[in-house]
Amino acid sequence: MPRAKGGRMPGFLRHVFSSDGFMPHGHCFLWKPGLIWLHVSADVLIGLSYVAISLTLAYLVHRARRDIPFHWMLLAFGTFIIACGATHFMEVWTLWVPVYWFAGDVKLLTAAASVATAVVLPALVPRALALIEAAKTSEDRKAKLEVTHLELAGVYERLKELDTLKTQFFANVSHELRTPLSLIVGPTEKLLAAGGLDDRQRHDLEVVGRNARTLLKHVNDLLDVAKLEAGKMAASYARVDLARLVRLVAGHFDGLGEERRIALSVEAPEEVRAELDAAKIERVFLNLLSNAFKFTPAGGAVRCRLAVAGGCATLSVEDTGPGVPPELRPLVFDRFRQAEGGPTRSFGGTGLGLSIAKEFTELHGGTIAVDDAPGGGARFTVTLPLVAPAGVAVRSAPEEIDASAEQIARQALEELRARVEAVAGGPEVGGPRVLVAEDNPEMNRYIAEVLGADYRIDVAHDGAEALATAEARCPDLIITDVMMPRMSGDQLLRALRDRPAFDGVPIVILTARADDELRVRLLRSGAQDYVMKPFSAEELRARVANLVIIKRTREVLQHELASQVSDLEALAAEVTFRKRELRTALDAMRVARDQAEQASRAKSDFLSLVSHELRTPLTAIRTYLHLLERDGAASLLPRQRSMVEKTVRSSARLLALVESLLEYTRAESGQLVTDVAPLDLGALAADVVEEMRPLAEQKQLALHVAAPPALPPLLSDAQLVRLILVNLIGNGIKYTEQGGVEVSVSHDEGVHRLAVIDSGPGIPADRQRVIFEPFTQLEPVRHKHTPGVGLGLALVERMVAALGGRVELRSELGCGSEFTVVLPPAPPQALQASASAGAPHAAARRDPCATPTVQQ
Repeated sequence: MPRAKGGRMPGFLRHVFSSDGFMPHGHCFLWKPGLIWLHVSADVLIGLSYVAISLTLAYLVHRARRDIPFHWMLLAFGTFIIACGATHFMEVWTLWVPVYWFAGDVKLLTAAASVATAVVLPALVPRALALIEAAKTSEDRKAKLEVTHLELAGVYERLKELDTLKTQFFANVSHELRTPLSLIVGPTEKLLAAGGLDDRQRHDLEVVGRNARTLLKHVNDLLDVAKLEAGKMAASYARVDLARLVRLVAGHFDGLGEERRIALSVEAPEEVRAELDAAKIERVFLNLLSNAFKFTPAGGAVRCRLAVAGGCATLSVEDTGPGVPPELRPLVFDRFRQAEGGPTRSFGGTGLGLSIAKEFTELHGGTIAVDDAPGGGARFTVTLPLVAPAGVAVRSAPEEIDASAEQIARQALEELRARVEAVAGGPEVGGPRVLVAEDNPEMNRYIAEVLGADYRIDVAHDGAEALATAEARCPDLIITDVMMPRMSGDQLLRALRDRPAFDGVPIVILTARADDELRVRLLRSGAQDYVMKPFSAEELRARVANLVIIKRTREVLQHELASQVSDLEALAAEVTFRKRELRTALDAMRVARDQAEQASRAKSDFLSLVSHELRTPLTAIRTYLHLLERDGAASLLPRQRSMVEKTVRSSARLLALVESLLEYTRAESGQLVTDVAPLDLGALAADVVEEMRPLAEQKQLALHVAAPPALPPLLSDAQLVRLILVNLIGNGIKYTEQGGVEVSVSHDEGVHRLAVIDSGPGIPADRQRVIFEPFTQLEPVRHKHTPGVGLGLALVERMVAALGGRVELRSELGCGSEFTVVLPPAPPQALQASASAGAPHAAARRDPCATPTVQQ
């Protein structure tokens, strides 16, 4: 290396770069070219690699320094690596230039970087291990998240399956309900048209027809919902005059407006030509008008406006009712949603009218909205395109206007008129006074008629009116419904029990809601009895008579005690004690009896709502039909009597269907409780066969039972075994057209066997497990000709399982079927413990005297 001029390099640099007295390192290799270039190539490659690694680390830290932990350590490590690379470059340099002092300084710097890295690195090990553990935890959480995602996907698929089953269930129930309802409405209208009826008979038939049409309307709404969910509802476009359609539908409500003193006005152009489905748009307008009249008070107004702008028609319906609060406006179009959803709601219904209106509107590509009307109240606005979508077939002329429009308007008129008609109380004869609080006018009138011969009757149509009447008239007994406007039945109960004057007044709760928690809560709050709809008149009379006798007896005892001077305190204490004992015993008896009558627990708002809407009109139908049979038998013509009998049978079938659905709810919710006792299985089977024989004789089928004379007794639940036999025999009769049904009872290998063998069509092998699933039938709904919703065999399997047994099936196509129930000599230990727990548990059973239902 040439020596630098002394004036240009500081002294310490001259010392560092000094090569005086040294010879180049190449002398050690004897200046052999091959050896020299071997070392040069290796050192250069190593040095360049170290530089590349350092630059890569520096770039990585620059781009991701916020996300990389210990990024400063990476920079230090890069410095250490580049220092190592510098030592290799110095090895190349010193081959020709002996700057060994400078090479030593470079190695010293490399040593310092190495020592610093070696000192700092152990301290980072725990933190690095913590990062590794955190990474493992993150991976575990990721795996759990993936498992949860898969579970959610499975739940989603299950929900989709349940939604499909719900749609099928709606279709099945609608099919089963519409048939008996048609057989009620048709004969009833024929009887009314035939004449020859006195005023009482005509009134009873009108009540039957009105309530049957109400049921039919609810069923049709449910069927429309099922079709919409299944995607089977489509618009059938035709060219119509929308203005004429609006005026025609509004005309149905003219009579209702005069009846309620509600001003109805229609503003529409002379003609509005549009391409749409007239029946569905008519239904939309009907639902909006019905909703407006329902919530508009007497003396109010309803306005309908139709306008055309921008290729769309805008139809608005305004009322002067309470309006829709802003927070509820996004919800009023939801299915089963009502503005008043609690026990104090003022209006009935299933909450489907506005939902159907919205979905029918959207089928046409339109919109529906609600806001405040200019004069107060609510305004519903429907916007519809005037032209059908491209490519859709449009008829040149619409079909006839749907005849159901007049029926729907007629039904709305009947419902609203019924709300303003006064219900007369019972005759003012001597005797106890009974207050009836029921918001349904026909049910209110019916209860008053049932009790009017024996009691003085006061009536009220809501809880607030009932409370005021009770304070003014001091009744001996109060009968109240639960769901009433202004003040519900449970609110009325609490208000009465807060007043000492009514401590001794018995209160009977009357409701169609199948809610165990509500029943227990009301009994604990002070109700003396709880009656489920539908109920029989004799049952109501008996319960009322018992409670009135107890109250009168208590009053007599109190009067006698008040007249005694001696030992008054002791007598009063004794009577109070006995009174509490009697009330406790009566409450326990009533709870047990009510639990035996209804063990259903239906917590879903929809089941409670549908149960209320179906049972109330059904009670009136059956009651007035029985009154018509009893009181009008002599005056009815044979043809009329036949029609009444058919109507009674159809209503019984409808009631059996509703009860079987509730029975399935009990089994599904685990509320099926057994009452174990010894029984003679052969005698029980013979009894059921005789009971079912008329059903077999109607189809000219043979029905036999075969049982050995001496059969060991079976420790089981007689009522459940009876229901199992009734469902299996009824199922065999239903599907057997020729031949007969044979019932066999046997005992072998320590178990009892019940076999029901029919000569029906048989069951395919791939369907033999499916038929035990709820709501499953062999026939498609659109082609089925046998009644039932697919619950019979599902209930049988659950009842047999509750008894510790099993159901076996053998069947071949064309050779009939054999259902065998295998029962152990005694139920499992859990059932024995339940049976030994006492009467309160057994009381949760349904009434053992109730008529069993036959359903599949």
